[in-house]
Amino acid sequence: MKQRMALSILATLCLLPAAACSKSATSADHSFGAPQASTPANGASIAFSAQPITVTITNAARAGSASATYSVEVATDSGFGNKVFTKDGVSEGTGGSTNIPLSSLNGGTTYYWHSAATIDGVKGEMSPTRTFTVQPNIVFQPPTDGTPANNGTASDSHPTFSVTNSSKTGPAGAVFYEFQVATSSSFQSILASSGPVPEQSGGRTSWTSTVELNPGNYVWRARATDPSNNVQGPYTDAATFTLVPFDMRKAVIWDNPSDLGSWAETANITRVDLSGGRIVVDFDKRLSPDHWPDVGFGDGALEYTLGICLNLNGTWNCSAVVQFWYGRDLEAGGDVNNIAGEWFYDNRWGALKGHQPAYGETVGWFVAAGNLRDSGNVIAKERSKVLLLPFGQNYQR
Repeated sequence: MKQRMALSILATLCLLPAAACSKSATSADHSFGAPQASTPANGASIAFSAQPITVTITNAARAGSASATYSVEVATDSGFGNKVFTKDGVSEGTGGSTNIPLSSLNGGTTYYWHSAATIDGVKGEMSPTRTFTVQPNIVFQPPTDGTPANNGTASDSHPTFSVTNSSKTGPAGAVFYEFQVATSSSFQSILASSGPVPEQSGGRTSWTSTVELNPGNYVWRARATDPSNNVQGPYTDAATFTLVPFDMRKAVIWDNPSDLGSWAETANITRVDLSGGRIVVDFDKRLSPDHWPDVGFGDGALEYTLGICLNLNGTWNCSAVVQFWYGRDLEAGGDVNNIAGEWFYDNRWGALKGHQPAYGETVGWFVAAGNLRDSGNVIAKERSKVLLLPFGQNYQR
């Protein structure tokens, strides 16, 4: 009775497409069908970052208990003339299915795949061909032009970190940024981190730490991410900065309006360039349609005054000195190596008199609306944020 049932199963399997039979018509263990594809789903679209891809096949149906191995072929054409992955002799998995990891595949390509079973040396027919597509690779470059700059300073106990948005290739989804602050470049001890910060317009993305930092030395870094595609770009190089507490409202103001520290901060320094031997400082409102109003100055007018803040013997001292009319050459800022003689040359500047910043000394650069010298002519009580940099270091936002 059992022999007749086995012969009946053998006969049925041998009539099926993609079925294989042994030379012995009485050996039911040698009758089997082709394995069936399970995953990926036919026509699936798979993110490049989801690799390596694993194909799963339903084990071949067969009479008896003969052991089986499997082979798989992956190609870029339906005729399998250009195979990109092949593997034979894969042991049968448990639970009715077998998993076969593929090697890394190129993105932006549709792939064709099929599989076959081998039982007792007899290789069966290939399974029906299925396809999947690997999406184009998404690649982020590290963000650039970070602030605070390497070896720079920050003045707020909740510093703001900013980077130029990362360039990228491939069909990225919504881009976010991650910022980290630590005490060492190994980043083993993270003091503050941002979570995902949506990419901001204007070419730069910023984040202000919610953790209060104490005065001292820190390192920070940032990277771009695409959570929808599970892609993370590389981090920026670790940038070292020193937190130097600064509050212009508590600074000593020389030869300027005494309430200068409390003026509204309506502008940002965008460039500091000392490389040519001249003091070149630019800011975002200088030539903008909403630039500060001109004030009278002799027979002409002035737009703003350029100044610096210096920490002398533990006390911040500030003064805006160089007067600029609208469109004046920025190199009028003076000689990098003669601030003592060209800026602070007499007693009007109190503790700043005759002081020449040493290279590496922390300097706070700022501009303010109107003519500030000798408590001159002011219409708008507005100034820029103070940008702290080691003297001699350039800055470009």
